[in-house]
Amino acid sequence: MPTKEEIEAQLAAKRAEVQAKLAQMRARAGVPAPPPANNTPATSTTSNLNKIPGIDQEDLQRRIAEAKARIAGASQLNSAAGGSMSQQRPRGGLNIAPPPLGLDKSGNIDLRAMLDQGIIPKRELATAMANQNQTKSVAKSTASSASSAASSRGKQSNPYLTDKTEIGGRRSRHLKFVQPGRFIQKANQERAKAQLERLKQDIAEKAKLAGVQTERDIPDNLLKGPPPPDVEWWDLPITKNKQYGEIDADHLDMTGLENILTPYVQHPVPIEPPGEPTGQAPRQLMLTKRESKKLRRQKRLEAQKDKQDKIRLGLLPPEQPKVKISNLMRVLGQEAIQDPTQIEAKVRKEMEERQREHEKANETRKLTKEEKREKTISKLKEDTAQMVHVTVYKVKKIKHPKLRYKVEVNARQLYLTGMVIATPKCNLVIVEGGPKGIKAYKKLMLRRIDWNDLPIPLKADAVDTTMQEPEEEDEEENQCFLVWEGVVKTAAFKKFTWREMESEKMARELLNGFKVEHYWDAAIMAGDEELAARQPEL
Repeated sequence: MPTKEEIEAQLAAKRAEVQAKLAQMRARAGVPAPPPANNTPATSTTSNLNKIPGIDQEDLQRRIAEAKARIAGASQLNSAAGGSMSQQRPRGGLNIAPPPLGLDKSGNIDLRAMLDQGIIPKRELATAMANQNQTKSVAKSTASSASSAASSRGKQSNPYLTDKTEIGGRRSRHLKFVQPGRFIQKANQERAKAQLERLKQDIAEKAKLAGVQTERDIPDNLLKGPPPPDVEWWDLPITKNKQYGEIDADHLDMTGLENILTPYVQHPVPIEPPGEPTGQAPRQLMLTKRESKKLRRQKRLEAQKDKQDKIRLGLLPPEQPKVKISNLMRVLGQEAIQDPTQIEAKVRKEMEERQREHEKANETRKLTKEEKREKTISKLKEDTAQMVHVTVYKVKKIKHPKLRYKVEVNARQLYLTGMVIATPKCNLVIVEGGPKGIKAYKKLMLRRIDWNDLPIPLKADAVDTTMQEPEEEDEEENQCFLVWEGVVKTAAFKKFTWREMESEKMARELLNGFKVEHYWDAAIMAGDEELAARQPEL
């Protein structure tokens, strides 16, 4: 096993060999040799080796010297070869020598300095937007500082030179919504302002024409009123010497004051405010017959429950049981067994009394003849404020007294308005009213009246002479057709009248006065066959 001294000697030899190789590499790269290292440790090592016994000091020193000589010779050869190669190496296209390599303090190649000097190109790497903005801001600040320096120099020669070197970009505008009616309101204000200016000009022109001086100096004396009196006129009756200080409130005579103050007391007529209700009751809810029965049943049940509660609380006396012959034994029980004849007579008497009260209540609820008539009239006089129902009929022959009576009297009894126009060729019946009356009159005209039952009238002058002659076999059958049925907004006639016209032109002119001539046109243009085909089924 080698000793410690041998190991140290081998380490020193290896160290020297490594240094020689480094020197050779530097010589090839053209780098100058580093400054000589401090030999203090070597001397100390040599001195230490001298002190170690068993080692040939001369042999060791010789080896070290030979190693140093080899290293020095190799370094000289490398330097010479490097110089010759550098002389023989071809230069670049511009005949420029390559840049020298920089070394740091430890003797290694300084790559960072070479990057800063631009010897080694920088690699473009992806960077964040913040770093790019920061780089741009630094460049911009540098450019602005340079431009400010240039502008400061230029201001001395040109006072009109501005510091602003950049072109201002377009300012971004936000989206603003216009409120509805804004420009309309603005236009109305402008119109009102213009109208006010026109009024001012008109007033000034009229005043100028009238000769009124608008701007006139008014003295201050005219604006001042008279000085206030010592005693007001309404206080004169209660003052003695026309002085307020002499009024004695304790001994004041109040009898004459009433006559003094009463004429000046006014009691204005109270005016009802427009917001007060008119007093009209709200319209009741329209219910069907089934709903009204159900509502009446519920109300009676609630009233019965209230009555039972009052009886339980002792507020009302208990009701007597309604005893009949059928429930006599079940209700009375032992009392009916003791004296059945007397109990039966008592029950029959109570039954008769209840029947009389029931009939009396019915009589009180019955309507009188006048009330019945008013009720019937109110049903027939329907509300025609919103709409009016109209029917138009076409009759072939209507001059017979019997037919005329039925048409006129039924229309008046149903409170209908309209007109009957009788002409030699066409007879028109126009009826207006409510839906119930129109429905009844429609049944009368189309179903109830027999238009062919025309007896000879008692008065010969009441009908044409043609009616007295015997009917011919081929005489046309008398019929009534419904021409039109509908609804209009307002009624055209105020009452039901009968008019006889000699010609169709006169009849149309008459209806034109009521603005219903289209009824006549519809009846004339429609034929009997067409009307018969579209008659309703009753």
